[in-house]
Amino acid sequence: MRTRQWQGIRVTLSAGLVVLFSLGATLTAVAQNRYLPYYGKARVKYDNFDWQIYTTDHFEMYYYPELEQHLERVAGYAESAYQQVSSDLRHELAFKVSLVLFKTHSEFEQQNVIPADMPEGVAAFAEPVRNRMVLPIDEPPDQLYRLITHELAHIFEFDIIPRGIIRSGIPLWVDEGLADYLTGVWHPLDLMMVRDAAVNDIVPKMAEPDEFSGFSSPRLPYNLGHAAFEFMEARGGKEGIRQFLFALRTNAIGGGAEPYQEAFRLSAEEFDIEFSRYLEDRFSPFRDKERIDDYGTNLAPDPDRSEFIAVYSIEPSPSGELLAAVATNIKDRELDIVLISAQDGNIVRNLTPGFSQNDGYEYITVSGARWNTVPWMSWSPTGDQLAYFVRKGKQKTLILRDVVSRNIEQRVDMTTVDEPESPDIASDGRRVAFSALQNAIGDIYIADLVTGEVTNVTNDPFADYAPTFSPDGRSLVYLARISGNNKLFRLDLETGDKLQLTFGAHDETAAQFMDEDKIVFSSTALDPLQPIDPDTARNGNIYNLWTLALSTGALEQYTDALSGNVSPVVLQTDDGPEVAFVSYHRGNYGVHAVEVEEPLSSVVTADFGGPGPVIDFQAPLSHTLIADNSRKKGTFENLFLEGRPPVNVGVTNSGDLYGGSSLSFTDILGEQQFNLYAASIAEYRTMAFSYVNLAGRFQWGAQAFSQTQFFFGTPTYQSYGLFNRDAAFATTSMQGGTLFGIYPFSKYRRLEMSAGMANYQEQFNDPTLEAASTQAQQARYGATIFRDGTFVPMSIAFVQETTVFREFGPVAGNTMRLAFEYAPKMGNTLSQRSVDADARAYFRLGETALLALRARGFQSWGESPNFTFFGGNSELRGYNYLEFVGHKAFFANAELRFPLIEAMLTPFGVVGGFRGVFFFGVGGAGLNGQDFTPAASNSESYRPLLLFTFDQNGQPNPEYGSPVPIDGFRLVHARSSYGFGLETFALGFPIHFDWSWRTLFNKDWEDVLFASTGGSAAFRKRQFDIWMGFDF
Repeated sequence: MRTRQWQGIRVTLSAGLVVLFSLGATLTAVAQNRYLPYYGKARVKYDNFDWQIYTTDHFEMYYYPELEQHLERVAGYAESAYQQVSSDLRHELAFKVSLVLFKTHSEFEQQNVIPADMPEGVAAFAEPVRNRMVLPIDEPPDQLYRLITHELAHIFEFDIIPRGIIRSGIPLWVDEGLADYLTGVWHPLDLMMVRDAAVNDIVPKMAEPDEFSGFSSPRLPYNLGHAAFEFMEARGGKEGIRQFLFALRTNAIGGGAEPYQEAFRLSAEEFDIEFSRYLEDRFSPFRDKERIDDYGTNLAPDPDRSEFIAVYSIEPSPSGELLAAVATNIKDRELDIVLISAQDGNIVRNLTPGFSQNDGYEYITVSGARWNTVPWMSWSPTGDQLAYFVRKGKQKTLILRDVVSRNIEQRVDMTTVDEPESPDIASDGRRVAFSALQNAIGDIYIADLVTGEVTNVTNDPFADYAPTFSPDGRSLVYLARISGNNKLFRLDLETGDKLQLTFGAHDETAAQFMDEDKIVFSSTALDPLQPIDPDTARNGNIYNLWTLALSTGALEQYTDALSGNVSPVVLQTDDGPEVAFVSYHRGNYGVHAVEVEEPLSSVVTADFGGPGPVIDFQAPLSHTLIADNSRKKGTFENLFLEGRPPVNVGVTNSGDLYGGSSLSFTDILGEQQFNLYAASIAEYRTMAFSYVNLAGRFQWGAQAFSQTQFFFGTPTYQSYGLFNRDAAFATTSMQGGTLFGIYPFSKYRRLEMSAGMANYQEQFNDPTLEAASTQAQQARYGATIFRDGTFVPMSIAFVQETTVFREFGPVAGNTMRLAFEYAPKMGNTLSQRSVDADARAYFRLGETALLALRARGFQSWGESPNFTFFGGNSELRGYNYLEFVGHKAFFANAELRFPLIEAMLTPFGVVGGFRGVFFFGVGGAGLNGQDFTPAASNSESYRPLLLFTFDQNGQPNPEYGSPVPIDGFRLVHARSSYGFGLETFALGFPIHFDWSWRTLFNKDWEDVLFASTGGSAAFRKRQFDIWMGFDF
């Protein structure tokens, strides 16, 4: 997997696709399966792709017509990458690689190959189950070629070390480091991290992967892995790398010596020592370079005194007094924009407090592979607004936010372009320049904030980025990737003329105007007038601050950094302009400022060359499309078994033994799925076969099922003396089939629909009890409560899920599910109508404490109404599991949850900590035709039930006491409890210990109601329960 700079999310790809049996909403949610009691967010597929297949010598390329114009060159890149990787590793694949292509990253995020969201930070991925590569093609040609090479290297790794047979994991640095190494190129920001670690003597031990912590960038394992394979090549050549991989294979499957010993005759410890020495020698010429202490005060927020770490991009206010900074909020685990003082770095305010979804978007976006070499924000010329891009659904939106009130004053949806980035507001305050994609090609655009019109102003075949308006607004300076490097250009907005400003085989970053004639930017250029050896040049690919006089071409260098300085901006001060920038030191980003006085070196642009032919990137092998090699993908073409069938064994939150497995067959794209599911809880079994179609926004499927679930068939407050709870064990058996569909309005809201036919049979396990219960029900209600017959149910449900989760469960947001089910009378079928409403809200207090509220109501009517059951665990603590059963029911909960111990260091490693909870709950259930009064406060006389006697036929005869007057508020048919509990994840899953007290809020009432079982004292006796599962 190739990640971009900011996002360290690594998706586990070795597991098969999750069985989407849960889509079958018509299968009643089994109470005894509520280990994860959440509805989940939707995955939205905004586009319908007409998939085609094109075959080359080593690939089956999956594409759609919108990217066909790029197919020929991408095929050439893929075949060239195959030849390179195969030659370097001296290994051939015995199969064609499935290469799934998307035109842009926003379309790539809609993939179904693996059931996981693809955040911006994941540039592409390869998976080992069916050796598929999945990637967008919207990067510049040379970088796209390297992306393909990187992912193809993973396929070779999976073939050399099959993930299905290994007993121990492969270190991340091995997988990703080899893939980066085989691309043959160092990105300046990647080399910066390695050089920083080497010179500052903070290189983690490669043989101990857990050492990769405390660094702000998750790419460090990738980069040090890249360097480690260069070390292996220096020590043993490419054959040494090959021997290491095969030794690692032998070791991973449970045999052979340590791979370091096998390949290099080194122990793991000796490998770490030698690698550290290699890096020390390699970067020794840079030890005397400038360090951050040479630049004065670090203006970035102090992570020890705030929740912000790792400032990535900055933008100065027009006055120069403030810096807007994009930083990671460790509390929210999101990017925030904070305003900091340009004088001392003090935080003035968080401009985007709370979670991004509260502002109507998913997250603040970053600039892809360009990372912080291009701007992320722009101030309005009046200094009262800040512009930045956010993700909202498939598209991005330009946000203009008031820096004082924090209110969002304008939203500009970018519906005509893909992946916009780097906004820059002109001096007139009306125009915003930015870069974006159309047909996977990057250009510079200008949006009119008044009319909404968006205009392409570069419209060329090159990748253009990071526009900056001149002070008079008549021209733009921007980056274009030509001949394999990022160079600065100037565009005259009136004539459309373009002028190349910088030259040479090095990279520049975005520029900012210091005045009408001078720009400042970062560059990896070295003084061309000074001699330098090739090794130092290769390792010194460092971003430093340079200025350029546009009228004369004079270039001046102002820093000579150890690691690198990027994102330069101009601060206007009383003493003249200063340049602030983002630096990198000891694994973290900081912000510094320097005066622009005496340059370290002075040259002119002509010293690096001059205008010449632009040479587009050419892969080593070219490819000519063969029409006969292309065909339309069949709907069910290339179905395969998705991974090894999982075997799941455990204990449910009711203490019953659980076992289950599933088989999933899917196509290469993951859009057509056939699932066979079998599970058993105690002796009760569920089997289902389903087909799911995920090809479009509307997800639909069909399933056939046979399911048996259990519950306790006695109302809480009235058993008629017939049975106790343990004897009231009842089952519902269902057989039938359904059609179901889900239409997501957005990631957070969706509509679920289903229709089908199901036969129900409900009964007590005890035949004697079943007969007695039927007789009692007929006598009391004129009908039986249990159902025996066939329904033709149709249902619709609206689901909203904005919950923000942490490892322990919800921390903020809300959830709602409103459902209606209707089974009409059709011949001999049974009829019923049901309404089910569930609402939850989570209010965060501090970092991980929260107030959790929940309310649920259920009502069913008709000839054979449905019923629900709840009780115990997180639904109503202190009562028996599934104690409440009824056609009508409700319960409500309020819980204060808070951390006690975040984590525990044990001899077995770091394990989960403890959390505490104070809880209160109330609820009740009743049967249709039966009085159900949750609470009352009127005065009445009540005859307490003292005991039961039984006649010679075993029929119960209740004996009542004298009437007792009852006054005051009390729960009549509802029940309540309160208490406190502990939750621990010490064993890797949530285990709860609850101490609870039951109450009806009236001791006199409790004394008469429970007279036969000890009165109020017995009812209110402290309860202790242990259960497993997540909180609601």
